[in-house]
Amino acid sequence: MLSLTVLEPQHQLRQLARFRWGVIGFIALAMLAAWLLHYPVSSWPLLLLLLALFAASNLLLPVLPNASHYSMRLYALYALADIVLLCCMLLLSGGVSNGLVALLLLPVAMASVLLPGRLCYLVALIAVLSYTLLLQLGDLSALSTAGPWLELQPENAATPAHAHHGTGHGVGHGSFDQHLLQMWWAFALSAGLISWFISAQARQIRKQARVLNQLQQQQLRQEQMLALATFAANAAHDLATPIQTMALIADELQVDATQAEQWQDLQQQLQRCQHLVQQLRQDAGSLRQPQQAEPVLQLTGQTVQRWLASRPDIEADCQFDSDATDFLLAEPQSLAAALLNILDNAADASLARQQPKLSIACQLSEQGCSIRIRDYGEGFSEQRLQELGHLPQLSSQGLGIGQFLANASIERLGGKVVRSNLADGGLTCIELPRNPV
Repeated sequence: MLSLTVLEPQHQLRQLARFRWGVIGFIALAMLAAWLLHYPVSSWPLLLLLLALFAASNLLLPVLPNASHYSMRLYALYALADIVLLCCMLLLSGGVSNGLVALLLLPVAMASVLLPGRLCYLVALIAVLSYTLLLQLGDLSALSTAGPWLELQPENAATPAHAHHGTGHGVGHGSFDQHLLQMWWAFALSAGLISWFISAQARQIRKQARVLNQLQQQQLRQEQMLALATFAANAAHDLATPIQTMALIADELQVDATQAEQWQDLQQQLQRCQHLVQQLRQDAGSLRQPQQAEPVLQLTGQTVQRWLASRPDIEADCQFDSDATDFLLAEPQSLAAALLNILDNAADASLARQQPKLSIACQLSEQGCSIRIRDYGEGFSEQRLQELGHLPQLSSQGLGIGQFLANASIERLGGKVVRSNLADGGLTCIELPRNPV
């Protein structure tokens, strides 16, 4: 049953139905054995009706619409229904003297696996109260064999000694009544231990499953980042030679006055390509060296200035805290790479609406550092907000791979990237916690 804790709600409902079918089948076999052995039962039709209700409730479980959306409430309802049905069946077939009274522990175990701690303890308490009710009411089958209830007058008529043993009234009279009382204590202790132990194990399994899922997602992202890094390195290596060749050809070209402006633009773009390839080589080489911690303000300012030098078509309104030197970052290159990707995407979004400007702010707090980058583009769609940065995706706007790498780099630093829409544009916020260097 503990394996149910890590399954999806629809699979949990399916396994719950199978478990209850097993209980129903066992009860049906027990009823057949009791009928063949002439076991005293108050009313066989009522007992069969309760079994039919048990089966009908299980047939209803797989066909409930959107059951996975309210699975917790459904589990609690079914656990309570099972306790009530089992209690009524036991009441008609011997009460606490019936050896199958231990079946009341099955809903307790089921609730301990599927429900949170407080709810499973509540189910255990209801099971103990049901057992107490059975202990007080006694064996209805013995009352029915003795005649109508109105003819039983324990106050005025002599009652045979064995009647006390069968009914369960007057607990504490005789060794059998003491045995039933000891069984009540054993049941209450068992219900409490089952709820505590199984719920604790289920909670630990859920926690381990969440940790394992996070590790698997991190491993998948690391593999995707490694593949992207390999492709980027190969592309930079392959582009270096043709870019250098085009730069030499452009220097040797003879152009007239009418083409001078276009020729200068071509040279600027080729120089920018050379600078980018050279910067990529320097960054890759610096990764081999141990990184030194740098203040976040200084690192952010240098990265923004370097980016603005490569994007003269963008104006940036920068606001930085003056006292940010006390926040040091152990891996500055990861933040710088992520910041460059986010700035490029924000600039492209602003340019798409003919708004060549950005707003950049860096603020410190007791919890950490917040870097806010606002663009003046069209914003993010709801689907884009859910997908952006989680998987490498290609798009016509250039969003996807760069944002994925930015998210992965910030998460490696223990931070997170939050994107949202504003009235005029979009906002990307980088949150970095204060970690010891």
